[in-house]
Amino acid sequence: MMNWLRRSRRVGSWFGWPVPAAVMTASPSRMRELVETARTSGFSRKGKGLDLESGQLFVVIPYLPEPSPVKSWMCLIAAIPHAMELKAGEKPRYDFARLDIAEKDFNSLSPAKAKVRDQLLHWLAWDAYQGRQRK
Repeated sequence: MMNWLRRSRRVGSWFGWPVPAAVMTASPSRMRELVETARTSGFSRKGKGLDLESGQLFVVIPYLPEPSPVKSWMCLIAAIPHAMELKAGEKPRYDFARLDIAEKDFNSLSPAKAKVRDQLLHWLAWDAYQGRQRK
């Protein structure tokens, strides 16, 4: 296994690979930088469909390592336009995209606060349940 995969606390991703356990966050300006870096560095996943203008908060969740062209993480990005602030009864909104983020850039991101991480878990669990009910 690649040594750079062993540096911090890890969990198993959906695909079974060890990935950083921390869920990270990025500001709109930082996410624009990361998307530009992906486009100019020859990464495969470039944040296609990511709304960089209306996003208030971007949650970054790594799911696979990518050793080429540089050590990086394939990440799922959840773009949250309302920055986790909702009025009672308002439905959460988020869009998703995939983005490759170099290891050094990923490590420079801020870990998500527990409230953000936990709130996202609740929203995603509810959406998964609602999708199951529609079938």
